[in-house]
Amino acid sequence: MKAQTSLEYLFMIATVFIIIFVTLFAYNRGYLPTALSLGGKVDKSQLQDNAQLIISQLKIKGDWNALKSKTVSLSTSNGATTCTVDGTSYSGTRPGTIDYSTDGKTLEEIYNDCMDGEAGACEVIICALGTE
Repeated sequence: MKAQTSLEYLFMIATVFIIIFVTLFAYNRGYLPTALSLGGKVDKSQLQDNAQLIISQLKIKGDWNALKSKTVSLSTSNGATTCTVDGTSYSGTRPGTIDYSTDGKTLEEIYNDCMDGEAGACEVIICALGTE
């Protein structure tokens, strides 16, 4: 009975080592880092899609030409960021802090940054224009 228990423990320990070695192999070969980085690309792509949809809707309504030269002000309070398009009624709030500087940038420049892959710029577009 003791021999069987010892073999079972030995088998479990061997299994743990095999799992550790397989994980290390996958990490060193780049499989895991690639899989983890793809998750970030999907999130950025979703933000770009949402921003594109908002801008498309504004173009259809005929509001984009008047808005694209406006600037956006950001303010953070109580763990949320408020985005206000200066000189308009467009304003919105998103949870968390948006990691993007809008200083001196127009909505058109922010949108272009978003399409160039800047996730923070997409968040600003969604925050400022997505609520109206």
